[in-house]
Parts: sequence; structure tokens; C-alpha cells
Amino acid sequence: ADKFHVRLEELAARALPRLNIATSAYGLGATGQINQLPFYDEYARSLGPKLVVLVFARNDFRDNHRLLAAVFKGWEPDKSPYVVAEKTATGALVLRSPDPAWRMLPISAGPPEEGSRALRWLQRKTGRVPDAELPYATWPRLRAKLLAQDPRYQSVIEAYLSRVPESSWAEGAKLLRLLEDPTLPLFGEAVEFTAFGLDEFQRRVADDGASLWILLVSSRKAGLGDASDPFRVIVEDLAEARGIPVVSMRDYIARQGRNPRDGDFPLDGHWNSTGHQWAAEALLERLRQRPEVCGGSGV
Repeated sequence: ADKFHVRLEELAARALPRLNIATSAYGLGATGQINQLPFYDEYARSLGPKLVVLVFARNDFRDNHRLLAAVFKGWEPDKSPYVVAEKTATGALVLRSPDPAWRMLPISAGPPEEGSRALRWLQRKTGRVPDAELPYATWPRLRAKLLAQDPRYQSVIEAYLSRVPESSWAEGAKLLRLLEDPTLPLFGEAVEFTAFGLDEFQRRVADDGASLWILLVSSRKAGLGDASDPFRVIVEDLAEARGIPVVSMRDYIARQGRNPRDGDFPLDGHWNSTGHQWAAEALLERLRQRPEVCGGSGV
């Protein structure tokens, strides 16, 4: 009941009744716009939407890139269970369907010495440590070390590993942040792939006679901040080049004089019910200004 699209429908029923707004939402954790295209193709399109809103978080850049996503999610880069983008020999970007034979990377490296006694015991008994048993921040390091053994990925992956000392497991958390670092080699490609994902969405939505907006997430987990946030600047530049309107949660929260942190779970960083409410209110504010996207006027 507190999800933002449900709240938006309820708010619009009171504030913009003539628009008669109905909402649906589709998503899956750790997916970017490219991975989300099937949600539109298989589900949303059949509803004949007038407005499609892409909820954009900072980590979408990472998730739109096949190799960075493999480090984070743990499957082999060439065998993704999601729709992904790849470059052809000519440099053109194309979509590739999910691979039914997708596989997780084998985590064959043991945990660092300061790992828990339970994990060391598990390694002795089994010869390996299951992904699910490793501390969250350690997974990407082990996956990256495996990928670096592949000549195709060695140089770019080592550029990431070289920035993260192995002195403690806690340092592994830095690798997660580096997957979104604009100064490292794969981020430029991630932006290129993200632009391609926006193009694919825009083409589909335009062909169906609908409008496309972007909602910039505000959260400690993967939000986009004020106008100086470099990630936000990139998204806004991509959107402006395509004529896609952008709604910023952070700007809406600032206009209300509220603290953005109040919209997150304190130990998690994702939206709590307040964050969902703010997302709904930010979209409602823009709908008041642009009722024509939902068939209204003069609201």
C-alpha cells in the first residue's frame, strides 16, 4: 500500500480526478534500463500506457554494463540471464537475449585469513565457499579476481582491483563503489550502454504513442543528488539530448524543506514509506504542470 505508484494513483484520484490515472509498476533488483526493456515489451505495453516513467538510480550505469554487472551479480559475462547490450565488431550496439544456459561464476578462492571460524571450517569441509555465505562486500572482489584470469577482461578488471587493497574484508566495500566510479575505464562504456537503453525505451514508447519521463531517485543507497552530482549531470545530459523530461526527487524534497535521509531506512538506504510518498508527490507535482501527457488539460 505504501509503494510509490500506489500512492501516486491515490493522490492523483484526489488532486487530478479528471485524469482518471491508473498505475502499474515493474522492476527487479539490480537491473538497469537495458535489462528492464522486457518489462515494457511483455507487460506494460499491453496496457496501452500514456506515460512511462523510468526510475533511475546511480547504480543503473553499472547494471547496464555486461561486465560490471557480472562482477556485481556473479554470473559469467557471456551468459547473462537478463537482456544485455553488446558491441558488434563494427562498434554498433545491439541487444542480446537472455542466455538459457547462464551460469554463476564459481567462487573457488577461499576467504581472507581474518574470515570467521565458521567460514574457514566450511572451506576446509567443502573446498569452496558458497556465494551466499560470503560477506556481501567480499563477493565482487572474488568475482573480479576470477574474471581477471580471462585475457579479455584482465586489464580493465585489474584497474579496479589495483584501487582496493586486500588488507581486510571491509575494503571489499570499496570495490562496490568503484563499479560506479566515473574515472575508471569501463564507466564510459556504461554511459554509452545507458544511452542505448534510453534510446530503446524511447523508440518503443514513441511507437506506442506514449510519453517517457525519468524519475531521479533520492536515497542513500543509490540516489542522485543536487544539480552538482556528477551522476545526475550525466543522466540529465542524456535526457536533454533526447527530449526526455526529468523529475528530481532531491529537488522536490529540498523545496519541501525536508531532510532527504528521512526518506530512507537508516540501516538499508532504500526508500521507507516516506521515500515512496515523496516519489509519488514529486511525480504528481509534474503531472499538475503537464496534465496533457495523461490526456488532461487545464488542471
